[in-house]
Amino acid sequence: MSKRVVKTTDYCTILQQSIVDKGTYAYGIERIIVNDGDGQEEIRWVFFKDTQKRRMQTIARPLDLPEDDLLELIQRAIKEKLFSKSFVDSLKEILNK
Repeated sequence: MSKRVVKTTDYCTILQQSIVDKGTYAYGIERIIVNDGDGQEEIRWVFFKDTQKRRMQTIARPLDLPEDDLLELIQRAIKEKLFSKSFVDSLKEILNK
């Protein structure tokens, strides 16, 4: 898992992103640290859309995906090591029950 900073905003510091780009919109999972929080890393689901303001603007709304797209996103995040090894191991354990 990488500790380099991808981007810093007023709200958070983005440590890592796994993004699936669909052209005029994209969705993803980010590992972030909320700036006014306690420094704990969090996982955030994100949705981006081309707007008149700019390309791939973050849209403040929940992420709704078909299961196939959600599987693609989770697979990419695991491959890019966005999730910790301990999280992936726990997920495997849950799925194998």
